[in-house]
Amino acid sequence: MKYDVLLAEDDDSIRLVLSKALSRAGHSVKATDNPETLRKWALAGTGDIILTDVMMGGHEVFDSLPDVMEARPDIPVIIISANNTVNTAIKSGQHQVFEYIPKPFELTDVVQAVARAGQSVNPRKNRISAELGKLPMIGRSTAMQPIYRAISRFASGNLPVLISGAVGTGKDVVAKLLHDGGPRRDRPFLRHSDFSNLSLTLQKVNGGDIYIDEIAGLSTEQQDGLLAFMTESEQISPDRRPRILSATRKNLRELTKKGTFRDDLLFRINVAEIRLPNLQSRGDDVYELAEYFLAQETGGATRRFQSDALDMLKRHKWSGNVRELENLVRRLALLYSDDVITLDMVADELSKDIPHERQKEETARLEDLLGLSCRQVLATLDPNAEQTPYQIALSWVEKPLITEALRLTGGNKAKAADVLGIHRNTLRTKIRALEID
Repeated sequence: MKYDVLLAEDDDSIRLVLSKALSRAGHSVKATDNPETLRKWALAGTGDIILTDVMMGGHEVFDSLPDVMEARPDIPVIIISANNTVNTAIKSGQHQVFEYIPKPFELTDVVQAVARAGQSVNPRKNRISAELGKLPMIGRSTAMQPIYRAISRFASGNLPVLISGAVGTGKDVVAKLLHDGGPRRDRPFLRHSDFSNLSLTLQKVNGGDIYIDEIAGLSTEQQDGLLAFMTESEQISPDRRPRILSATRKNLRELTKKGTFRDDLLFRINVAEIRLPNLQSRGDDVYELAEYFLAQETGGATRRFQSDALDMLKRHKWSGNVRELENLVRRLALLYSDDVITLDMVADELSKDIPHERQKEETARLEDLLGLSCRQVLATLDPNAEQTPYQIALSWVEKPLITEALRLTGGNKAKAADVLGIHRNTLRTKIRALEID
């Protein structure tokens, strides 16, 4: 797709080169050397993407970004800068910059960053297509950009790679991408953890990749064998040397302190590391992932999610991350034959994810805590207090209940009132009285 790019750069030659490169890519470019002009254009609603230098005419673009982001929170901002310090990177993160590209840069990197930013402009309108199904990983969020860059850099190297992340974040997928994206793609990809016979293992892997899922679970003997294997492999020429890819959801450094994981092995496997973000930090990726999984499960049929249902999926706290989302979507596709997956369907299935026994335990624990709190309130009864014990106890339940209803409905008071079964005017009164943000 093609986008309208607002370009701000006070170096005439760089501005010209970037304008031409983006124009050749099919984008329209509006260029300036003044950060104030950039701010005015953006506030006027011009442009889909901002591409800007940091320092222009003695002014830092970060001074004007807050105004722009407040008025247009969905516009992606790409920073290019020769001031490649940690402060620039930190400020880029603080201002929720889509991508930070240090100078000197490759033109292709900038053009590709603009393409990625454009696809994130309104992911709700980017419907699942046949092309999306061909992508090895789904998601265009800012949190995933460092992952994609790391994969592209490490895939062709000889360094061992440690992939860390919580359950369901896609560690297996990244390991396969590292293998398929480099010169080892035509050699074996072994899931292997037995290194008792080094010569046999070397023969099997034949210069390819060995992937160890949850390396923290290796026994002492397996750790010893892996260390010996890596030492032996160093005698092989780099072009035929096997590589170790490992994954873990545990803190290996903590395990080394406890003595359950060899520290010398950790130093060997953790030469390059990819840390996968949890789904909660990936923002609008949930929309694309949910629609992708639905299309996969239904064989490309024209089934879709109601917009409110997608919003609920985005707001949900996914302890099992992408895998948990995938399992839920597969279940929804199987249980409901409707063309549209609705908010009620999603809410019903999400409520079933809490095991019955766990619900009973949490209810009992809550009743115990409430009983203790009520006894404390009544024991310290103050006749001059502004609220009665009944009002105090009621507020303990009302505030979190209303807050959760607002969270589930994306702050929509009318929908929250319907969920709670009260009149919307009553809800507004409660929100003010309980000082709910």
